[in-house]
Amino acid sequence: MNKARLSLAFVLLFAPVALAHKGHTVKVMGTVAAVDGSHVTITTTAGKTSMVVLDAKTKVVRGKTAQKAADIKVGNRVVVAAADVKGKDGKITLIAKLVTLAAAAAAKK
Repeated sequence: MNKARLSLAFVLLFAPVALAHKGHTVKVMGTVAAVDGSHVTITTTAGKTSMVVLDAKTKVVRGKTAQKAADIKVGNRVVVAAADVKGKDGKITLIAKLVTLAAAAAAKK
C-alpha cells in the first residue's frame, strides 16, 4: 500500500515537468516594418506590431531557395514561424525558426 502511494505521489509530482516543453510555435504574418540587427519588427495583417528575434538557427527562405538574414528588408511580406520563449524576467520573446519571404514581384515592362 505504501509503495502504491509513493508511486502515485511520484507521478503527480513529476508529471508537470514531463509534460512541459520549450515554447509553442507561433505564426506571424505581415510586412517587415523595421530590421535592427537580429530583431525584425513586423506589422501583422491585423495591424498589430510583433518583434521577432533571429538567431543562428533561424532559416530564411524565398520559395524553396535559401536566403540570408541580410536579405530581409523593410517592406518584405513575410510569414514567420517562431517559438515563444519565456525569459528569466517572465517576458515572452519570439525566436524565429523559419522566415518565409514572399516571392519577388515581377519586373514591370
